[in-house]
Amino acid sequence: MGQSYKIDRIHLITYKGKKKKTFKSLRCRYIAKSQIVNCLAQSQTFEYVNFRGSLFKQVSFKNAVFSGCDFWGATFNKCQFQNAIFRDCVFMACKFKDCDFSGATFSYSTIVNTNLSECHNIDITTGIFQYRTYPKCKLSPELENALANLHDNRYLRKNKLLYLSDKKYNELNIFLLQKRFHDKLPKLLCELDSHSTAKITTYKKLERTLQKLDQAAII
Repeated sequence: MGQSYKIDRIHLITYKGKKKKTFKSLRCRYIAKSQIVNCLAQSQTFEYVNFRGSLFKQVSFKNAVFSGCDFWGATFNKCQFQNAIFRDCVFMACKFKDCDFSGATFSYSTIVNTNLSECHNIDITTGIFQYRTYPKCKLSPELENALANLHDNRYLRKNKLLYLSDKKYNELNIFLLQKRFHDKLPKLLCELDSHSTAKITTYKKLERTLQKLDQAAII
């Protein structure tokens, strides 16, 4: 699979003795392998942002809101999440070191293969579906064909939402979609092939797009 898209990365670093920079609100962005170091993100809002492989060190996310965001392989070192809100987010194989989650709340979020032992004061008793290992999914011939039709979709490929590589499926996302749509999934993915996917940057954005297609079919 040849890379035919621009990598969208953010490098925001506050050096010693300088005024702290602000990591500002974002929406529908894929900022793979970004670096945010010693910055402020207090009370900022992040909607449908894909943080795949990004590094955050000494960042204050106090009172920040994360909605429909993906964190695959993201690293957080000495970050503050006091009173932050996480809605419909996916954490996959993330690394946390000495992070404060006092007062943070989660709703409809998924955490996979992630050690939370250094997430201090985190409350995962509600609002979280937690999987210790990466899920496996069974693909029907119909689903395989639907996925094959979307194999070269520019935006889904860039954001690695259905395929992680040329031949490797994103089984976590497919597993979650199967839980949500069951036998309807192949038909919905085929319908998606005739619609714009330019703003589909995260799992939740994909799910909601398919949900709208499902509702339109019912109507």
